[in-house]
This record gives sequence, C-alpha cells and structure tokens, in this order.
Amino acid sequence: MDIKKQLEIEAKGDHLVLVVFYADWTPHYEWIGPILRTYEKRVVDLIKVNTEENQDIADLHNIGTVPAFILLHGGHELWRQVGELTVNELKEVLDDFR
Repeated sequence: MDIKKQLEIEAKGDHLVLVVFYADWTPHYEWIGPILRTYEKRVVDLIKVNTEENQDIADLHNIGTVPAFILLHGGHELWRQVGELTVNELKEVLDDFR
C-alpha cells in the first residue's frame, strides 16, 4: 500500500498515528517501533515517509526539514517536532496523549 493511501485510511481511524519524515541520509529511528508497542492502552501506528521518494506528501504536511515527526489523530495534527527526537522525548509526548 502506498503512503498516501495509508495516511487516508489512518485519518478515518480513532487512534494515534506517528508520521516520521526522513531522508536516506538521516537516522532511520528503528527504536521508534519498539517504543510504540509499549503503549497498549491507546494504539499508535507508525508511518515512515522518505521525503526524497515522497516529496508531495512532505509538501502536503509542510515538511521542509528532516527529520520531522507529526502525531495525528483522526487526520488532525496534535503535535509536531522538527529535528532530532530522543526516546525519552517521544515517551513524554505519547504519555501526554494517553
């Protein structure tokens, strides 16, 4: 499934979606997946967007710098971070929306 379709489906859902915008030359943040699985009370899905391959999606979300992170719920943006993100910072954000 392509990323645009995946975002459309997630916008209709009733759970949190973390969208990670990256480029091949930035860290890929493999640690995010295991962190998200620790949040059982509220489902958090992960969508990774390579901006070099999906510039139209990055433009749609006004992403000009990577890495960038957006937390969505029902298609609405709840939180945004541009630049590096640590494990603890992500945990704090997700705890705020639990």
